[in-house]
Amino acid sequence: MKTYFIIYLLVTLLHFVLCCEDETHYKKNDKCCKKCGPGKRMMMDDNCEDPHCQDCQIGEYQSGYTTNTKCLRQPSCDTNLHFKPQDDKPITTRLNKCVCESGYYCTLDDDCSACREHSVCKPGQRVAKKGSPESDTVCEACKNGTFSTHGSVDTCQEWTKCDNGYDQNTGSLTSDRICLGSPVHRVVTGIIVGVLVLGVIVALVVYFKKSKKKQGWKEVNDEFPNENPNVKGLNIMKHQDEDVERAHQPLRQPEEDVDNSGPVSPTPSNMTENGNVVDQEHGKEHIISTTESNSYPYQ
Repeated sequence: MKTYFIIYLLVTLLHFVLCCEDETHYKKNDKCCKKCGPGKRMMMDDNCEDPHCQDCQIGEYQSGYTTNTKCLRQPSCDTNLHFKPQDDKPITTRLNKCVCESGYYCTLDDDCSACREHSVCKPGQRVAKKGSPESDTVCEACKNGTFSTHGSVDTCQEWTKCDNGYDQNTGSLTSDRICLGSPVHRVVTGIIVGVLVLGVIVALVVYFKKSKKKQGWKEVNDEFPNENPNVKGLNIMKHQDEDVERAHQPLRQPEEDVDNSGPVSPTPSNMTENGNVVDQEHGKEHIISTTESNSYPYQ
């Protein structure tokens, strides 16, 4: 009998321990009660063994199992201080921390109370480590033989390598090497190119002059096809002089025809059968014909 009692106590104690797990349960009046899960809060005066839990609202959170009747408030991230929420979507199951926006950072050493702008690497430096919301940008100087002219570059450029025959100066961390002077073969090449260009220009000038001269002789041949070339040239000059003289002469008005003829005496040659005088035409005037009347008396 004693053995059965001990076994009963052990089973009861084990059941009580398993039911009242610290994370998900709590003890109330010697009872093992359930807690509300993450993202929820417990209603007041609720049932111990089967509580009614309500979801936290936007801007609130509950990160674990709880018996609290209120959710915790999410932190307010002030955008004027370059803060923003860590997650853009609303979260009710955990704390949504404030982080610095792009180009700014804050450290845990000062509890991330203020955002500071990332450092900008200067010319002559390169970015060794890019900045993050929790750390600043790390810059380092360019190595010997390299340079950078702009800030915040990832890599430095190597100095220019000069060919044989060039004089060169030493570059710096912020400027490239400059190659001075020019080799002899480049000078010779430049002279040859210049001579060729000049020759082409002279050839074009000569060509256009010959073409213009041929065009002038062609016009002469078209006007005087059967004459000697020397005579053709003289004729062209003669015609040109005549045209010039004609252009300088004043214009002459056309003379009007003057009719100096007087009246015609009647003669047998200029009279009609009826005894009328025949009128002569005067210049370009038009004579209107008239009907002759009979001069014979009625019988």
